[in-house]
This record gives sequence, structure tokens and C-alpha cells, in this order.
Amino acid sequence: MKKFLKLFIFALLVTLVNSGVVSAELAKNFYGYQIQNVNIREFSSEVNNAIASYRGTDKFQPLENVNNAYLYTDENCSYFVKLYPANQNTNIYVVSNEKYDVENNELTDLLTKSGYKFSKLEDKAALKEYKFDFFALARKQELGNFYISPDLVKPLKTGMKKLNNHMAKGNKKTSVFPYTPDTEPIDLDCVDTLTYYDQNAKIAIIQKEYRLKQKENKYVHAYEYVLTNKNNYAASVTATSERLAALKDVTTESFVDLDRLDLIDTVGTFPPVLVLSAGTSALLSVPNWIRLARITAESKRFSNALPENYELKSQADMRILVLKYKDDPKPLNFNVKFTNGAVYNITF
Repeated sequence: MKKFLKLFIFALLVTLVNSGVVSAELAKNFYGYQIQNVNIREFSSEVNNAIASYRGTDKFQPLENVNNAYLYTDENCSYFVKLYPANQNTNIYVVSNEKYDVENNELTDLLTKSGYKFSKLEDKAALKEYKFDFFALARKQELGNFYISPDLVKPLKTGMKKLNNHMAKGNKKTSVFPYTPDTEPIDLDCVDTLTYYDQNAKIAIIQKEYRLKQKENKYVHAYEYVLTNKNNYAASVTATSERLAALKDVTTESFVDLDRLDLIDTVGTFPPVLVLSAGTSALLSVPNWIRLARITAESKRFSNALPENYELKSQADMRILVLKYKDDPKPLNFNVKFTNGAVYNITF
């Protein structure tokens, strides 16, 4: 009976929204491209330089306080464009408020004329993540002619976040799992790689960013840090961070989501075009407790406490796995004390 009622309510919501929209249809104006062999830092620099030197009458400008996101508007259409790292490549995600030719449009013409090698983005996990990012961003600020429906369960998410903050108030936020070295392979898509070398301390750091497979990838990404001590002395390493995602926060936010956050979203001009974003859980095909168990199992590996006074031998390396919120990834701070008395603080 409960299953029938949930299906009925879902169908009723769709019917009510459709009744107020003329000629509404399923939106197909989300698409993406991948530029080969050009990383996001190189490509975004070229894009920003091109925008700064552009003197046209239409508008193509960066969004405030949002990295690598742009909004194009003219009399006929609007385009939202955001660049994403794809390891050594760059992904371009585009949302348009009107129908378009995916194979032949202003963007593909520009990429072709500029000599870039690119292809249509086929990574379904990436496209789902980018679409969620667009919805979240559109609800926070005006995006031209784009219209996005209200978040139907925002009060629930806000309440859970306040509860988490209240429970953590006055307490040092640390993981219940102590730091332990992890040497197993990581079976996740690497989306970005950065390297750093401190010449004075002779400490090399490689940071890799990964996309998780479960629903928590809407909020967090997994990070791997590999520190190599190229100094002649052993060191004691302590790592801290202003803000990391704990397992409790990840499972709480993912639980109130579980594909129920955006039962109905809309994008486009009038009349709005419906975007049905309800996933399989709306049809109760995957029990929530099973999905939450998968999220917990995947996130737990990256939820250990940061190392404190970890002994790193000369010419050896150590690996640290953490979760960072996508909306504000904070760096790690490393306090490195060598046996000869030298102390270095590195932020990366």
C-alpha cells in the first residue's frame, strides 16, 4: 500500500506541473565535450584571456565566486558553460535554454578553429555529477534565462546540517578511525593530478583527486596525497586541515538525498521545459539501506584521521586519503620535523 501511495503521489506531482505548462517536453539541452591533452589550468587560462580581449556586443562572462564557470547571453539564447578537470584532459559542460545541434554549434566551431582535438563527452558518471552541480548553482544565484524549480527537501537538508553542527559544537572534529598506511590500489576515476616540491625541506607531494562511484560524489571527492621524503634525515609528519568531510557528514547528506532531492527540476525559458531527475529510488527499485551501506563502505576508506607525528624515514613515502567537499576543498597543512631539528610547514 505504501509503495502504491508513493508512486501515486509522484505521478500526481508530474501531472500538476504539466497542467500549468504548455507544450512541455523532456529537456535534452545538457551536453559536454572533452578536450584531449590539454589540462584545465592551461585551457582555462586561454579561455579567460580570450574573454578579456573580446569586444563583441553579446555577453560571455565568468560567474562571480565560481571557478571556471561562464554565462553567455544574447537576444536569442543563453548558455551556461563550466570547465572540469579530467586528469590530463579538460571536460566542458554546457547547458542551453533552447534546442541546439550538438555536433555543430558556436562552441564546436570555436574549438575547431582554435585547433583543439575534442570529442563528445560520454562519461555518464561525470555528466550526472555536472548536472547536479548546475542545479545546485542555479538555485544559489541568477543564471540569466534559466529557471530551476525550488529544492523540494531543502528544509530537511538544512535541518540535518544544523543538527550535525549542533552535535559537533565545542568538540574537536576528528575521525573515529585512526590513521593507518594504505597501500591498496584505488579503483576510482582520477580527475586531476597536482605535484609540489619544497626545495628547502626536500619534500615531494603528489595530490590526486578522484570521483567516487556512489551518491556521495554529488558533495565530496576523494583525495590521495603521497609524500616522499627526499631529505637525508627522517621526519615526523603531522597533517591538519581547516575543513574535511567526515564519514558522518557524508552519510547524512547522502541519506537525505538518495535521488529524492530533485523529483522535478525545470530549465529553459517560457514555457519551461521539464527535467525529470528522479532516480531509481523514486520507484523503490533499490532499498535505501542498501545504497547507504554502499556509500558508507566506499567513503570509510577515505575517512581515517590525519596522521599525527608519523615517522617518515629518509627516501621513503607515505600516503594520506581524505574526503573534501566539492564546493570548498581545503588544502592539507603539513608540519614536518626532521631529526636534525629543522621544522617546515607546508600547505598544499
